[in-house]
Amino acid sequence: MSSLKKTYIALTFITIFMFSFSYMLVPLYDIFCEITGLNGKTNQEKFLVVNENPTERFVTVKFTSTIANSAPFQFEPIDREMIVQVGKINNTFYTLTNNSTTLKHATASPSVVPSEHAEYFKKIECFCFSQQQINGLETIELPLQFIVDNELPLETKTLILSYTMFNTTDQIGSK
Repeated sequence: MSSLKKTYIALTFITIFMFSFSYMLVPLYDIFCEITGLNGKTNQEKFLVVNENPTERFVTVKFTSTIANSAPFQFEPIDREMIVQVGKINNTFYTLTNNSTTLKHATASPSVVPSEHAEYFKKIECFCFSQQQINGLETIELPLQFIVDNELPLETKTLILSYTMFNTTDQIGSK
């Protein structure tokens, strides 16, 4: 086999590996952040036991949103800020609008700031990490139900819940 052919084969395999690895970066990063608690990833317990025991304490929860990679979406919280009772279940929504004329799929990734208090923000019902299918020019409401845990340190007065919306249409094979 000639050295030119060996070089071509090696470069082909390297290109395929690099392309495949680039698609795995977001899921690998999410797993890493969930395990380590880095970047304010909230817990994703499958069987969350909620002990709704409201206290006389209130904290401010601010909601933000971003869109990754210039996706053709408009994504924003209905409530920008809520004053919530610690230990009480709360409900709010985000809206997602597909500004394109074609069917799209999207996934949201959450983060809580300050990150060291992310474990005290418990999502009971959440649209995060699940595929959202949205038709062209359609707007949908995405529900969020959460509770701020009674164990939240007393010095914490504000939590920020931020979602980043990703266009995952190409990853699942739909156009």
